[in-house]
Amino acid sequence: MKIQRKVTFDEVIQNFLKEHPIDASYEVNTNPDAQKSLIMANEIFEEWNYVLLERQDILKVILPWHLGCKGELTLVPKSGLTVEQTVKKLREIEDLYPQTNQVCWQKIVKMGNCGELTHLFLSTQAISHEDYAEINISGNLFHLDGLHRMVSWEFHGLLKDNRQIPAYVARNL
Repeated sequence: MKIQRKVTFDEVIQNFLKEHPIDASYEVNTNPDAQKSLIMANEIFEEWNYVLLERQDILKVILPWHLGCKGELTLVPKSGLTVEQTVKKLREIEDLYPQTNQVCWQKIVKMGNCGELTHLFLSTQAISHEDYAEINISGNLFHLDGLHRMVSWEFHGLLKDNRQIPAYVARNL
């Protein structure tokens, strides 16, 4: 992770809303939930940095409990998984997942075809939210927004070594 500069929460939220409209009309729009996570992270950490991440940084990001967009299979258990572990799991159930978790799969496919690697929103610790309550992992970055994108980018081979991905990271002072 290469820290570029400190930023204000106003910059973070403006970029989030520009890339992730709250009123987007696609099925299972979780942008309002992600916005709440950013606000919660800001209340906890009070400091944000604009950073550049490489593939190895992203593979280590901890993802919270994810029910697969209300599908039949849970993609990430309550104990959390790294992006790398999640992609490995997805490859193991790749034949089944598109049928059991259509909305989640469609998001993963869409993000793999978009070409643009947009900002990620992360923190240096898990936030106080039920989706993170059973995670007992430290020393990594934690997802606030970008689960489908990170999984999709690695799944589809878009995370190339030395490619830098922009992110906003909430961190302790």
